[in-house]
Amino acid sequence: MGPSTIPDNNYYLYLWRSPNSPGTLYLAQGFGTAEALCRGLTEDGYIVKVIHMATDTEFELSEGKLSPVVKSSSQGPSSPGPTNEGISPAFA
Repeated sequence: MGPSTIPDNNYYLYLWRSPNSPGTLYLAQGFGTAEALCRGLTEDGYIVKVIHMATDTEFELSEGKLSPVVKSSSQGPSSPGPTNEGISPAFA
């Protein structure tokens, strides 16, 4: 299950096979569902970006668990950083 400080509601999952092909948007209800979908889709070779709808917080999959991405203040909104590994700059 997800951390208790994260509201358990809706998440956007953006997924695509390669940065050069159109992606698909899915809606997951609940942190656990978003985490399971992200893990499974990543294992199937998809690039996945997870966004919590209510807070606009981005999550990344690390060791099979979703955790919030912490962006440094020196990083611009369109500058992909080391936490965006595997994410297309168009979606980072």
